[in-house]
Amino acid sequence: MRLTEIRRDGWSIVRDGSFSSLGLCGAAAGLPILTFAGDEKFLRIALANADVTAVMVPAALADAPALRDTTLGVAVVPELRRDFFELHNRLAADFPDAYLRPGFETRIAPSASISPLAEVGARNIEIGENVRIEAFASVKENTRIGAGTIVRSGSVLGGTGLEFIRLGADGILPVTHCGWLTIGADVEIQYNCSVSRSLFPWHETVIGSETKIESLAHVAHGVSIGARALIASGAVIGGSARIGDDVWIGPNATVSSEVRVGDGARISLGAVVAGTVKAGETVSGNFAIPHEKFLREQFRRMLGAGQ
Repeated sequence: MRLTEIRRDGWSIVRDGSFSSLGLCGAAAGLPILTFAGDEKFLRIALANADVTAVMVPAALADAPALRDTTLGVAVVPELRRDFFELHNRLAADFPDAYLRPGFETRIAPSASISPLAEVGARNIEIGENVRIEAFASVKENTRIGAGTIVRSGSVLGGTGLEFIRLGADGILPVTHCGWLTIGADVEIQYNCSVSRSLFPWHETVIGSETKIESLAHVAHGVSIGARALIASGAVIGGSARIGDDVWIGPNATVSSEVRVGDGARISLGAVVAGTVKAGETVSGNFAIPHEKFLREQFRRMLGAGQ
């Protein structure tokens, strides 16, 4: 695809460019992408990303020196986020053969056990050997489930996430979720959990092998969780967060979008994590800080209250 092929009214093509998909400016897509940048900070991120071959910018950035020194395709558009995500929706609906991954009829291994009361979509689903899916669970399109995984009643896999663009007087634009959900082997997803598929066609939400997710947890679109993680009831993991191997996430903990949690880290019950958690570190509190520091602060407050 080229910018000149998908231009819309009000767009100005400063320099034509080709791309295979859309993605955010820092995305490691592994293929040429069109992105958008609303200010110089995000433009620098886009220019440093080898996968970005074309960029949409507002009129205020049209003459940015950094753009003159590149070979990227450049389109100046009037409503940046709206134009970008409307284009994404249009490509998904009108040009699926060019924009989406190739589709296929759902494939279910002979040894899989699926309740007749479960919902499994007819396309773009792979279910491995010895998978068990209980009554009233739902598996949506663009989902792969590895061998030996258990999906308990009421859970929804591969649903859409919270990606809506405010359009002012024109309402709210729902953004089509074209990505995938890949679940490893021997995972257990307990009762009434939701795990969303990713947004862009090249991207995946990933649940690593042997990870266990307790009831009423939510994993948002684009999240990557490593192997053998234990995620307790009520936990919420925000979009595009990266969770390492052997991580513990306690009851009702919240991990914000795009946060990185290193291997072997522990997130205490009720913690609100808004920044990087190092490998092996334990964090507590709202906003979460290293656990020992949290205890010292709590002790200091207790002493102060008693005076």
